Amino acid sequence: MTLALAGVASASQAATVQVVFDNPIFNGSGSDPVHIQFPSGGGSTTDYVAAGRFQGTASSIVGVTPGIFVDNTNDLLMYCYDVYESINSNWVVNYEVNFGGAIARTLDFLGAVNTVMSGNGSYDPYAWLHPVNRNQGAAIQVGIWESLYDTDWNITTGSFKAWSLETATTNYLNAFLQAVPGSASLNQAFTMVLEAPNAQDMITGRRPQPEPATQVPEPDSLALLGLALVGLAASRRLRKTA
Repeated sequence: MTLALAGVASASQAATVQVVFDNPIFNGSGSDPVHIQFPSGGGSTTDYVAAGRFQGTASSIVGVTPGIFVDNTNDLLMYCYDVYESINSNWVVNYEVNFGGAIARTLDFLGAVNTVMSGNGSYDPYAWLHPVNRNQGAAIQVGIWESLYDTDWNITTGSFKAWSLETATTNYLNAFLQAVPGSASLNQAFTMVLEAPNAQDMITGRRPQPEPATQVPEPDSLALLGLALVGLAASRRLRKTA
């Protein structure tokens, strides 16, 4: 009974990871400073932020294998999934991994991004993690916010708005948003959300991991089990004849 309960506790243990954000935090991709307006306290808040793809290092991994990270643990690529908290270069954040954290609209948007970015008929479910330049990374970030905080696909209307984007960023974003209706949504299995109470949540990619194989008893174990069953049957016969 003790072993069974321990197994249940282990299976229900939350997956966690510690992330150290790079300095610069947009290492390898860059950013575009933009104005955004988002819902807040029954009204709205306007902020001036840098939009782009973040980079960091993952360590202290619990509950999952390092192979779940798309590139490697030294190149953790991610986007902000929470405008209500802060993040900065060199921050060390302990995250809990939410495998079902990406909402349907975000999966719709990321599917469109992958469709636009994947060329030559080969679909890459992780294309959204690898923008070709800072403007494309900024466009993906703004689109993720639009998916998260609005109900349409127009950054000039609705509960989320963004402006003062560079022309190249706007062009990329328009291409992504226009592709949403005709694109398949990204499968949830290719994403995960990193959540923390006092830092920005992040959305990143996930490599689906195979289920652990069912353990097959060794031949010696099977032989011992057979002997035990024979012994049990013999003892029952002795009791009946006594």
